[in-house]
Amino acid sequence: MPLRRTRYLLGALLSWGASACSGTDGAPSPCEGADCAVPGLTRAFEKGTPESQVQPRAGFGGLKVRRASGRTFVLETTRDAEGRDTRRLTVSAQDGTRLWRFDASAGEHLSDFTVHPSGETTLGVERTGAAAETFDLVRLSTEGQVLSRQPLPAPATVPDSDLGGTLPSPAFRMKSPWVHALTDGWLRTEARGEDVAVAFLSLVAVPEGGPTTQELASGLMTLQWTDGHYTEQWTRVVDGRHSTQPAAWAYDEFRWREAALRPLLAVDSDGRLVVGRTWNTSRCMASSRTFNDFTPVHCRSGDDVTTTVDTERQPFAVTAFTPVGTRIGTQVFVPARAAEFVVFDMAVRDGEVALAGTVVTEDADGTLAYYPSSPGAQDQMTPYDGYLGVLSLDSGALRFEHRVDTGRADHFSALRWTDAGLVAVGASGWDRWHGGMSISRGAGALLALASTDGQTVRTQQPGPEGQGRHFHLLGVDADEDSLVAVGLAEAPMTHSGDGGHLEAMTFGGLTVELR
Repeated sequence: MPLRRTRYLLGALLSWGASACSGTDGAPSPCEGADCAVPGLTRAFEKGTPESQVQPRAGFGGLKVRRASGRTFVLETTRDAEGRDTRRLTVSAQDGTRLWRFDASAGEHLSDFTVHPSGETTLGVERTGAAAETFDLVRLSTEGQVLSRQPLPAPATVPDSDLGGTLPSPAFRMKSPWVHALTDGWLRTEARGEDVAVAFLSLVAVPEGGPTTQELASGLMTLQWTDGHYTEQWTRVVDGRHSTQPAAWAYDEFRWREAALRPLLAVDSDGRLVVGRTWNTSRCMASSRTFNDFTPVHCRSGDDVTTTVDTERQPFAVTAFTPVGTRIGTQVFVPARAAEFVVFDMAVRDGEVALAGTVVTEDADGTLAYYPSSPGAQDQMTPYDGYLGVLSLDSGALRFEHRVDTGRADHFSALRWTDAGLVAVGASGWDRWHGGMSISRGAGALLALASTDGQTVRTQQPGPEGQGRHFHLLGVDADEDSLVAVGLAEAPMTHSGDGGHLEAMTFGGLTVELR
């Protein structure tokens, strides 16, 4: 094993041995005696034992989870042996009793959901068979009854300045480019009290007889919940006409394929709204034309911009808006010496944005510390580390970052910001050959808790190891003392479906609880 990886592993072991609490990376936690008397999630990571539940293939796996009012909400997906997929939203009590569920009908894609302070839920749905105006918002009661179902309104409040002479009016077809079983979706929802904010990626509306290219634009809309229905408050263009494409090298096993396209949405404590997405030449040029955020020269050659068809190195951009829709500005980030970088999730709190993803870091001389798949093997596996970073929303300055290395490849898929720090989940222990995106060893689940100052990162690797299939986590939520994470069990690896073996592309469900 190359020196860099050996050094990482040795450092982790020394840190573990020096601390009175196991599973830490960084400075020892301030424990006294053998009890490690620290509260909440920190204690759960140091002293708790994860409990894992596996649902067999072909069953429902978890994409997103939220806890609210003593209940657990999970967006689930399944894919059968004929390649058909469907989704549902399930709601359970604290003891695991199923309270209700909402099933997608034929031709529907459940994209995202958010839970309001009242306990009611807003669900984003796309009607995949329609050619335009396909996004719906479904409001569900605390008992799962449909209170309202309405199309996301065709935006009526977009400022002319947002169109920039390059977008028609209306600017959005309100139709996504494509979806599949593991796609999060292009319609993102976040509660604003009982109101809701929606970020969306849409095909561009074109005049009759006009261009038919698959150009995209993204938008942000806020809606007020009044008298049993949603009414548009304001809408802004996030990125104008662009031609971002899914990364050709990526597969859907870890949802890497959608990372190049999907918008991420968060609402800060002061009401600011933040939209995050991969940053590339096409999106940068759209921003330059309309908002003068960047120069065309920078968009074509800047170190923090990637090509239109995304590569393994995907800089990440966040654009903030005031509660009334004033565009604040865009910050772009990519770690230093990042040969590869992908962000899968973000969280916002008190003027800072946290990022979770994966990174391959170049050594000082520009080389990569490849490692062998087994002792003595002559192959080379790519050294992915799980990435956590916290940036200022105002300046883009990096407050801290941490690379989590468990010995093979690692990444984080989902992130939540808690009083104890950043909770992240994903996958560890997989191998990716350096010459392509083929993954040759399955993943196991990964949990992490980064302290608020970034000095200590505690990790857990619960449940079965992957070996020939993947066990990995795609969603997480936490309260003061515990966390719940959801994902896939026995999920397919890169070439599972080669030769048309669709049954091999099925998966089961994985749930992990730590308290």
